[in-house]
Amino acid sequence: MRENRLIFYDTCNYRDYPVGGQVTSIKNFLSFLSREYPEHGKDVLLVGVSCDAEEVGKIINISTAGSEYSFLAVTQASTDLSKVKKSLRMEYVKGLWKYRKLIGISKNDCNYIHTPEAFGAVRMLRPGSVCYVFSHGTYLNMWQRVRFFKKAPLIRKAFQSFLIHVIKKSTAVFVLEQETWEDYRVYNKNTVHVGNSIVVQPYVQRHLHEEEVRFLYAGRLSAVKNVGPMIEAVKSYDRTCSFTILGDGEERGKMEKLADGDKRIRFIGAVKPDEVQRAMKEADVLIMNSTFEGIPMTILEAISQGLPVITTDVGGIKEVLTYGKDSEVTDGSVERIHTAMDKILLDYEAYAKAAYDKSLQFDYRKVNRKVFDVLNESLHW
Repeated sequence: MRENRLIFYDTCNYRDYPVGGQVTSIKNFLSFLSREYPEHGKDVLLVGVSCDAEEVGKIINISTAGSEYSFLAVTQASTDLSKVKKSLRMEYVKGLWKYRKLIGISKNDCNYIHTPEAFGAVRMLRPGSVCYVFSHGTYLNMWQRVRFFKKAPLIRKAFQSFLIHVIKKSTAVFVLEQETWEDYRVYNKNTVHVGNSIVVQPYVQRHLHEEEVRFLYAGRLSAVKNVGPMIEAVKSYDRTCSFTILGDGEERGKMEKLADGDKRIRFIGAVKPDEVQRAMKEADVLIMNSTFEGIPMTILEAISQGLPVITTDVGGIKEVLTYGKDSEVTDGSVERIHTAMDKILLDYEAYAKAAYDKSLQFDYRKVNRKVFDVLNESLHW
């Protein structure tokens, strides 16, 4: 008799695409499964996307997060995030329908959904199926952050109604921050506040690169990330410094024009998670300037390496940082970013040690035990 399966749904390849917190969160959960339930690796199916057309429409074995898992790519993703013309989310939903027989959802399967569009497809393929949803940021007013809906008011209104439906009808919803938990509880009492998780490495003391202070940004180059003021702040800072920008997106061309060839600004493009880790080890300060976030995995990864953070106070960021000790908060303006830079550099090693100490609260084993115990109410592993 087949064990109850755990089926993941996300628009990533569960290895390195796209760079960002969501896929890292998923990989940390898979690392937890590899460690705690290695005998159940055969009962996991990862449904995602691939940049390799040869992988689409085939169930293959991949090695990720310490184990071998079955993987099915249902659509192809672009490698150039600055020139995306179609919504990957919608192409993913089409792929779920196209390859529904390969997925083969049964009534006993536990569907673990990380991209909300998959919820409707899964419930259509198997009415009444068990669906747990991980909300990586609030779904309320999400249409404002999806650029494909900007000029389609009727569609975006329908999309927002659908997201409320997802919250209401999910078996349970996992959320990252307290504010979202309070909002979702109005619609679904089975809303669970879990936060994000990280793999914390042994502490290595940091020392500031006095000769050239190294600032870092890692994430998508999109409007909500508000990268422009960071570039302006580094260009006009009164200390010798550099700013490495990891990631790609529709705003890259605009940001490159803003940088205007300044040698301080270095656009690296999309990189694998291991390369992000190496960049964090070499940097002095992480800068985030978003107008919207959940709890950014990038910040958790940074503080786990003792990297102080400059950030705006949005989403659940205040739940993982202690402003004035491991980080400095700004209003997103160039002037306030300069002030934050000065404060951190003045007492750098104290900020770095406080950042690492704070990260210990978010160890992946602790966080993902809470997630798994909820899922196991249906899995019965």
